[in-house]
This record gives sequence, structure tokens and C-alpha cells, in this order.
Amino acid sequence: MKIRKAIKSDSAKDFSSLFFSNILQKFFGLVREPIIAFFFGSSLLYANYLLLRTGADFFSQFTVGNALKANLLPKFTKIYERYKKVSLKRVFAFTNRTMILLFVISQFIQSSIIFYIYKYTDTFKLIEETELSMQKILILFFIISILLSISISSNFFNTVFLTIIQSQGKFFKYSVATTLNSFIVAVFIYPFTLIWGVFGLVLSRLFGILTLTFSYILPMKKQQEGFESELSRKDFNLPTLILGNFANIIILSSRFVSGADGGKDIAYFTYSVFILNALLTSVVGNISTLLLRKVTIKKNSMFMLYSLIISFAVGITLVLGLEFYGFEIIQLIYMRGEFNINDVEHTTEFIKSLSYSFILIFIATILFQPFFSLDIASTRKVRRLISLIFISTIIGGILFSIVISKYEIDTKSIIIMYSSSIMSVILAGYSYYYYLKSHVQKG
Repeated sequence: MKIRKAIKSDSAKDFSSLFFSNILQKFFGLVREPIIAFFFGSSLLYANYLLLRTGADFFSQFTVGNALKANLLPKFTKIYERYKKVSLKRVFAFTNRTMILLFVISQFIQSSIIFYIYKYTDTFKLIEETELSMQKILILFFIISILLSISISSNFFNTVFLTIIQSQGKFFKYSVATTLNSFIVAVFIYPFTLIWGVFGLVLSRLFGILTLTFSYILPMKKQQEGFESELSRKDFNLPTLILGNFANIIILSSRFVSGADGGKDIAYFTYSVFILNALLTSVVGNISTLLLRKVTIKKNSMFMLYSLIISFAVGITLVLGLEFYGFEIIQLIYMRGEFNINDVEHTTEFIKSLSYSFILIFIATILFQPFFSLDIASTRKVRRLISLIFISTIIGGILFSIVISKYEIDTKSIIIMYSSSIMSVILAGYSYYYYLKSHVQKG
């Protein structure tokens, strides 16, 4: 009876909506990534594009995804639990202003990376490979950077309102909306890349984002009656933005280091992380979203325990699968077109080395969620301390990788992944202890 009741519960239905939408998104990803591998393989142009996109993606981690969810989901969940009708007029006004600021900052960051590429990349190989002059390559990268900045601004806009949809408990609607984005990218990436090359990658991505905006987000402007909800800078706590997206910050920092020498390792790293990240987002990410919403409303130790067990089991299964069938999986997904057997071997080495760190990331992701449900004002000092230790670990790993780079050790990104993920588990464990302690004091 208990099992049947659990299967029919709202939590099971919500998880099913999120899980199956993520399965579809990963399927569309499995369409997208092999197409990229087919056209670019481990080319130097694609490697430099990834380096440029890493700057944009790193900045966007503070404005989209789990970071934003950790800040806004508890707030809007409480609002929608209390009020039947909520006006989003002021929320739209704030997000519109913020989008402009994000575009300017993002463009500055990416321009710096373009200068880095010009200064430190093997320009002769790049020119020989692309058959373009360096001037045309730089113009191409600047156009791409503008489109990436537009994508970041639009993603922020979308994420705010997708989080509001989740806070309303409309997980099916959220699932359909995010799946549509992935579907559009998968449909257009081949023709766009075939016609415009690397420029087409960005264009298809932006097209998917804007389709989501016009189909699901802009219609929410009609919600102008009821309680006047609003957003301000006070709602965006920087430590929470850091900790809420700690996993992606680890991944992007490692990705940047893997490509900072101008080589092709960043391509192998990216191909590997796509597969590893699939389970993080489709299983662990969905569980963490449900967990955060539940503990925001009421303490739920059993759901917390189940979440940890499932996440750990998924991690172990991932590692074992890659240890025995890693080469075959990479070969099946990527080996076609420009992606050759040498690329398969290098990518397999990367994915096996990285997989164990993802078990730690899975565990830390779950352990952090109850802490995020606590009031930001009363936990500001603790959030600041935890985020400071985490960022110090990232910076320390990067500095250490710079020191060992002269000895030609090609595990710089691996060092950052493991040092940061180990520290994340320690910090997440402390955050959960703090959460339990807070509830004991309240009781």
C-alpha cells in the first residue's frame, strides 16, 4: 500500500514530468553533440570557440540555472502558498533592466577572452585550418560573442520565470517549456552548422532560447492582478548564487584550464562532460528541485534520505558503466565525420578520469538543498563563509595547475575537478548540519 501510495503521490508525478522531459532533452542532446563532433571533431577552431563560450557560460552560472533557483524558488514558493493571485508586473520590469546590464558585462568578459585567444593561440595553425585571415577569425569571434551575450541575457529572463512556474508547482508546464528549447536547437543545429559553420552553433542555440521566451514566458505578462510580487538586487545573494551552481562552476573552471594552453584537450573534456552531466541534470538535478521545494514548505528528513541514496546509486552505476563500456559508449555517440579513433581514445581517458568526481558532485548537490531553504538574511554570514572557502579552493586549484603546467602534466583539469568536488561535499555536509541545528533551535 505504501509503495502504491508513493507511486501515485504528487512528488512522484512531478519527478516523472521532470525526469522524462530531461530524458527527451538528453535525447536531443544526443542528436546535437554527435552533429558537432561530425563537423568539428577536435579542431583548433572549435577548441577556441569552446574557450570563448566558457567565459560566457561561467558568467551565466550566476544568472541562470540552479543558482537562480536557489535564490528565487523558496521566495516565490512561499508567495504562491500564501496568495491565490500574484502579479508579475514588477518582476518583468526588474528583469528587463537587468538583461541590459548582463549583456554589457558579458560582452566585456568575452572581449577579454578574444584578446587572450589572439595573443596565446597558435595563430598559424588556426589560419591554416580555417583558411581564413586572422582578422576575419577575430571578426567571427566578436560576432559570436555578441550572440552569446544576447543568449545570456535572454536565458536570465527565461530562468526567472521558469523558476516561478516551478514555485507554482506546475512542473509539467516547466518540463514542456524546457523540452521545446532543446527540440528547436536539435532541429536547426545541422542546417545552421552546415551553412554557417561554428557561427551556426550559436545561432541555433539562440533560436531555441527565443522560441521558449515567446511561447511560454512573455504570455506570463498577463498575470497583473493580485499580490504585487517584485524582485530587487537584495533577492540575489552572491554566496547563494555561487553555491547554488557550484557544480557548473567546478566544471567550467576545469574546462577553461583544459583549454587555456590553446590545445585540443578542451574539446575532449567537453565531449566527456556532456555525458556525465546528463545524469546530473536529468536525475540528481530534478530530485534536488523537488527536495528544495519540499523542505521550503516543511522539513522532510525521509525525502532527504531517499534523495541521497538515489543520487549515490546513480553515481556508482555511472562509474561502473564507464569503466567497462566507456570506449564503446564514446565510439557509439561520437565517432563519425571529423571525430576519429584517436579522438575516441582521448575522450575515453577523460571521461573515466572525471566520472568519480561526479559521485561527489551528486552527493553535494543534494546536501546543499535544505540549507538553501533557510532565510537568506539570518544565514548571510554562513553562506558567505562557505562560498569563500569554495571559491578559494577553485582559485587554489587553478594556481596549482599553472605551476605544474611547466612540467607538462596533462591532468590540470582533473586536479581542479577532484579538489573542488571533495571540498564541496565537506561544505555541503556542514551546510546540512547547520540546517538541522537551525531546526532544533526553532523547535
